[in-house]
Amino acid sequence: MTTATVDSKALLAVPAAPKATAASTMVEVARAHGVSPIRQLRESVALSFGRSRMKLHEYYAGGLYDPALTARDKREFVGERGSYLLNSGLASKRLTSLRGAMRHKVLHTAMMEALGFRTTETQAVVSDEQRFGAVETCTDAASLRDFLMHRARFPLFGKPQSYSGSFGSALIESREGDDLFLGNGKRIKIDAFCEEIVAEYASGYVLQSALRQHPVLEEAAGRAVGTIRIVTVRRAAMPEVLYTLWKIPAPTAMSDNFWQDGSMIAPIDPETGIVGQVRAGSGVKGRNIDTHPATGATLTGLQLPDWQAALTLAREGHAVMSEFGVIGWDIAVTPEGPAIIEANANPHHMLYQLAHRRGIWNADFAHVWGEVRARSKAMLRRRIQQELGRVKKRA
Repeated sequence: MTTATVDSKALLAVPAAPKATAASTMVEVARAHGVSPIRQLRESVALSFGRSRMKLHEYYAGGLYDPALTARDKREFVGERGSYLLNSGLASKRLTSLRGAMRHKVLHTAMMEALGFRTTETQAVVSDEQRFGAVETCTDAASLRDFLMHRARFPLFGKPQSYSGSFGSALIESREGDDLFLGNGKRIKIDAFCEEIVAEYASGYVLQSALRQHPVLEEAAGRAVGTIRIVTVRRAAMPEVLYTLWKIPAPTAMSDNFWQDGSMIAPIDPETGIVGQVRAGSGVKGRNIDTHPATGATLTGLQLPDWQAALTLAREGHAVMSEFGVIGWDIAVTPEGPAIIEANANPHHMLYQLAHRRGIWNADFAHVWGEVRARSKAMLRRRIQQELGRVKKRA
């Protein structure tokens, strides 16, 4: 381990804002697909309005210049803003009273664990403004160092309390003396790590026991956990699974977010748990792959273990928070079974579009969104009527 590269920074940096689409990209698309730059711009402008709300870089990342897609097909795709508007329209904020609890990583994990769901274990939290009962709270760099030196059980996975997308995350495999060894093969001095955490995330940073993947997944995709994204919707009393996909980390990554170079993504058949065509990259750099670049294992066609248990975990979890119309679950499949990593009230449907090569407003899903929205409105009306009835009785 002493040969690991020494680094002064441990946390995964926030990616830079997307650069303006280069003219060379337009030319490359025109040559490869026979779509003129004028047509590309006309299509991208049209998709920036309506329910798509797609930015120019999202048009290219999604490969929507492909002439094999009809105009109707393209209108089914959304950008980040369009995805947010879809999700937020599925349930009124007046209905979703648990939104803050879901966003709070420590409280949500504790709540789900108390209800009997398998999830991650929080060992400590860094915060200079909050306390968490029996969970150890580190208020400064010195107390964090003391925890890592004397009480931490490695491996640890650290992430900011209030952010998504793996920004600020780190997989700490082990400690030797004053050195922390990271999941990306680098090492950092423990004092430098503590100072970085406090400087950037003093108001909230979570340190959890890092999970191991099921042997089938670790053999196929490596040590870093690649979570299963299961999106559930509530259009009846019991939530149901809408779509599923696998986020596969890059060989040198510490987490599974697709925006990291080398990360892969694949659709999963919700019925069988069999992995579909794996994709690496997006837009003009996107390509199909069948085998993992580091392990050499075949990914496309892989049968994921404990599949039905993972689906049940997501559905039952959504039933706890049935006021939400849609929830995106990140679930790790471990040797002991599936475990909840996180729940997202605003799942980014662009992942579905990249993996499945279909827009989220496709014919199979469009009526589902309408039914979810209608049930949310009915639930809110019922709550309002019940409250008005109680007010009348008190009066």
